[in-house]
Amino acid sequence: MKKLILLLAGIIIISVATAFVVNETLHSHDVSDRSVDYKKQLIELSTVCKSLECQVIADFNRFNKNEYQNNIEDIAESIRPIINYQNGPKIGTAILNIALQDGDLNEESQLLVLDKIATLRYKDNDLYGMIDPSLKYIDIAHESGDELKVATGEFSLALIITYFKGYDFANKIINSIQYKDSSDEWKKLKTRATLSLAENKLAINKPKKALDLLENVDQYQAAYNEEDWRDYHVYLLSLRAEAYDEIGLSEKANQCLMLAQVELEKDKVSLLLDKHILIKIIEFKLALKNENYSLIENKKEELLKIADRTNQIRFTKLVYSTLFDYYLKTNNTIEFYNLNKRYNAVRDERQSASYHLLISNKLKQSENSHLNEDHQQSLLFLKIAFVILLVISSLLLMMVVKIKYLNIETYTDPLTRSLNRRKFMIDYEGIAQKDHAFLILDIDGFKAINDSFGHEVGDEVLEKVAREIALILGNHHKCYRIGGEEFVVLFTLIEPLDCIELAEDIRRSVENLQWNHDLKVTISGGLSFSGKEKNTYKLADELLYNAKRTSKNVILNDSIY
Repeated sequence: MKKLILLLAGIIIISVATAFVVNETLHSHDVSDRSVDYKKQLIELSTVCKSLECQVIADFNRFNKNEYQNNIEDIAESIRPIINYQNGPKIGTAILNIALQDGDLNEESQLLVLDKIATLRYKDNDLYGMIDPSLKYIDIAHESGDELKVATGEFSLALIITYFKGYDFANKIINSIQYKDSSDEWKKLKTRATLSLAENKLAINKPKKALDLLENVDQYQAAYNEEDWRDYHVYLLSLRAEAYDEIGLSEKANQCLMLAQVELEKDKVSLLLDKHILIKIIEFKLALKNENYSLIENKKEELLKIADRTNQIRFTKLVYSTLFDYYLKTNNTIEFYNLNKRYNAVRDERQSASYHLLISNKLKQSENSHLNEDHQQSLLFLKIAFVILLVISSLLLMMVVKIKYLNIETYTDPLTRSLNRRKFMIDYEGIAQKDHAFLILDIDGFKAINDSFGHEVGDEVLEKVAREIALILGNHHKCYRIGGEEFVVLFTLIEPLDCIELAEDIRRSVENLQWNHDLKVTISGGLSFSGKEKNTYKLADELLYNAKRTSKNVILNDSIY
């Protein structure tokens, strides 16, 4: 209970913090960021720049501020060659902010610059820094009355939300965008939006819905020239490969990946920054299914470095989950343990860095405030107190998450990711005297599957059955693996008819699973409802025995309804 209260308190504090930051940003009417001295920053960067970076700075310094407007596109384009350099994004951000502050830019140029600044913040791993230019972009777009620009700004804001794992919320924003006509520019926005929706569906484990969305992308090809379309086609094929892999269609997944790799070799212009990374990660993921272990060994360090620094948390998850599965499959417990430590360290570092960036941004805004008036001094003190409170709550939250993660490791079955027998015994003891329903499930003919196809296929069956049970139950009920092929579900505070319906949903869903092998997998079960002096564990087990002895692929229950 104490942990729960602590967690809720932390969530409330962080929610207030987010509202505070967004509210302050929304009410800032000055389009330029005056809180940072970008001229001073550019001078400092010029002392540590590489050759090409120094050339970009020198070329920009040749312009007078009254020349920024007429040359803003060239200035922005000059930054592209250094975007992957260590200080390239910072140099670009400083240059564009100087142009924004001093250049007297028109609305169109301001929108161009704000869009580029947000992209550079992304490359510099400053996700909080992306919010401010994106909100200003939307504000200017609204003032101009340009509906396409407004929609573009809203889509960009949705992308930022996905970087904080707000996939469902981001999809709601994207789906709310009204596409006004069928011009090429609207079609291009629709292309990006559809790819993003599909990617978010993959992030929340809905590959079939992602594939449905991806079916609609090709119709927008006519809006692009051949070279620009190739970027989107590569990304589209990569997402299809990932989705096919998730639903077990490995052959289709491999075909899409190969086509994406062929198209990437022809690519000359990079519109989508992450397409190279996505292809590498999908290739890495498919290598496990194809048992291409040499590729995994050769590429793992490169992919881990990418996973540790990318803003796309989804990419990080794909790389680490692939390696976790690889080490489990090859029984390499030492490497599994080491990877687990590395993952924990990366996650903790990201949380700390994320809050550090938020705090840093707020303090920088405070430094150049006019502190000569009493109410402004009070505001600064309030901000500092707020920041301290935020830091404390963040550290407490990280402690809770750490404790929770250790509990997950202790109580989770490593193969199926279901809860294990140890956790089941604890939970059943706590529920035995309360109203509940006990469902025990067993995979029919599992020994024959192992004997005919081998233990690797047997493990695959266990994993997919466990995943299907978890999908049906969602977060409302718990599933445990208590034996070789036996699973248990505990239902609490739920009507008997609902329990029976959920049990049937599980049975039908497992029966309909598709397999690469000549397999037909079904489950049988026993469902017992609690009553006075009634041992649901024993009775459910007897019902399971009767189901296995008769027709199989059936779930028997002792309900009187």
